Amino acid sequence: MEVPFAGGDFLNLFGKKEEGKVPLNNDVMMKCMCGTCPVQAESACSRPKIKMMMEMQASMSQPKGEMGSGMPMSMAQSPMENMKMNPDELPGPYCASGLASCTDLDTNKACICRTCQVYKEYNLNQARPTEHYCFNNKAV
Repeated sequence: MEVPFAGGDFLNLFGKKEEGKVPLNNDVMMKCMCGTCPVQAESACSRPKIKMMMEMQASMSQPKGEMGSGMPMSMAQSPMENMKMNPDELPGPYCASGLASCTDLDTNKACICRTCQVYKEYNLNQARPTEHYCFNNKAV
């Protein structure tokens, strides 16, 4: 049985986050490492998106007091739609948003999905695919 809670995460009966279900919210964006992924490093399409994501993460981590990420809990768990951010304009988190809009990614480079906190928190090692969400589609 799935029980949604504030912020869009899904909990199972025992209070664990459901495997493979990643919400697109500010908390996930703060933990997202897609902007540092070697698969995207040489992509002309991804570079401006990576810059925007880094700026967004920096602005969200400004000291505001309530959370370690520097934002009030309600803002961290609010869906990205509330921030008026288009997921196609970001270099991730593809495990939540789906396939990358950039087509010039180097899929021969090493994937870093398994080192990501989002990957660990949502048990994406049990999801399909298990990595390379930027070109293999969602984790569900």
